[in-house]
Amino acid sequence: MPQIDSAARTEVAEKFAQALADDYAYADKGSAMAAAIRAKLSANDYDAITSLSDFAHALERDARAVVDDRHIEVDFSPGPKQMPVTDKGSSSFNGAIPEVRILDGNIGYIVINAMLADPASIAAAFAFVHNTDALILDLRGDSGGFGPVASLCMSYLSGGPSRLLDTVHWRNGAIYESRTTNLDGRSYGDKKPVFILTSHQTFSAAEALAYDIQSFKRGIIVGETTGGGANPSTPGGTVPLSHGFFARIPTGYLVNAATGTNWQSVGVKPDFEVPADQALAKAWSLALSRLASTATNPEARDLLKALSAAKLDGDASLSNAQLVGRYFSKSGDATLVITEKNDTLYGKENYNDGETANIVFRPAGGNRYTRTGFPDGFSLTFAERNGKTKLIQMQPPPRESSILEKQ
Repeated sequence: MPQIDSAARTEVAEKFAQALADDYAYADKGSAMAAAIRAKLSANDYDAITSLSDFAHALERDARAVVDDRHIEVDFSPGPKQMPVTDKGSSSFNGAIPEVRILDGNIGYIVINAMLADPASIAAAFAFVHNTDALILDLRGDSGGFGPVASLCMSYLSGGPSRLLDTVHWRNGAIYESRTTNLDGRSYGDKKPVFILTSHQTFSAAEALAYDIQSFKRGIIVGETTGGGANPSTPGGTVPLSHGFFARIPTGYLVNAATGTNWQSVGVKPDFEVPADQALAKAWSLALSRLASTATNPEARDLLKALSAAKLDGDASLSNAQLVGRYFSKSGDATLVITEKNDTLYGKENYNDGETANIVFRPAGGNRYTRTGFPDGFSLTFAERNGKTKLIQMQPPPRESSILEKQ
């Protein structure tokens, strides 16, 4: 296994220190990190390290010990002299957007796993959810990518003329403006409720989108505090350190137009803090409650309120024993008898004209089920309201959704 000798360690460490001093976004902090690396080198603290990966990790760790910046990276590659850059392969997994669907209550849901999605994929995702009443953007697995992708997503959540979001101040004195683009009728608009899901893994350009959403009061952040990386590097901004070692060094800092600051080292703090695995259920419930509060149609309002009272994700809170029984609609037009066998729920639906329909319930998380043999748009959700067990039957238009109550 290749190892690094004393002369190579000295050369690589010195070049890393000089790059920090010359290129880091803040000159004083760059100089402080450089001094720390040189002090370690002078004290022979690296002498016992012979592993290439261990040495790269030690340099990265010692720089970050002075300045908490997770964008600072040191790596080793025996191949082409270039640190791997995640600017290719964005077409995989559908352009980093693996899932787009409509949740119960006509709420759009888009998963973005990297800010590498191409404009066509973003346009297709937002076109799919265009007519929903609220939107959830899931950034829990998004570790970043390119700032312009985040700005484009923000453009779809805006309206009217272009406006300034952030400015990036580069070490060389240049300033870059991040702005929205006027998308006219393609935009989701700036009025409908928007919820952003975050985790501690949400980082960099994904944080930029979450921070812009929050700072411009365009939406609600639900989940965990994000990673805290706001200092960008120039595209492809890697520095060769010789002997196959390379560094990525942030060469700019970002200033948000609304707050005058950024999220560096502190992360984007959620408006509703919940563990990441509970964020979707929480945001979904919040969206339903918001829509119920503004609904003018009494039946739609009752439906949304009933859904918001249900556990929509995770483990079910209502047991099968609580769910079995006979359910009636308000009008008495139909009854549904639910039974259980071998931990599976079954239903028989009876109509006034004598027609019956048999249902096999398939668990879909929380107190939600789907009909076996039917697409997800046909969902069955149980909720406890006012001491009564209710069943919300969601069906895609033009079919009507309904609420049944256990007697």
